[in-house]
Amino acid sequence: MHYTDLMLKFDDEAQAKAYLYEEVPTAWDNSDPENPIVTETESRPLFRNIDTLGVIYTGGSWDAEGNEVEAPVAQPGWHVNIRCLDGEDSTHLDGFVVTPTPATPRRVWA
Repeated sequence: MHYTDLMLKFDDEAQAKAYLYEEVPTAWDNSDPENPIVTETESRPLFRNIDTLGVIYTGGSWDAEGNEVEAPVAQPGWHVNIRCLDGEDSTHLDGFVVTPTPATPRRVWA
């Protein structure tokens, strides 16, 4: 099996969901058979392997007792890793790929 791992950075969670999920109709009002109306939808992933990290924090330090000395700093963006399998098209994500790849990523696929 061939796969491609991508580390992505979006502006926020809503933007990530807009690119990684699709709304699929699950129920209709068929009272007018010529014009059925969608009454319910479900959010379904476009990829089988999505790992949402969300906000990433860097830095921070603690003393020997575990007390915070310096607070970690939130990094901008909403971070998601995906593993694209054969047949999954990720070309619409090209503008969100983190480059260069982080030297010490928070999480990786095993």
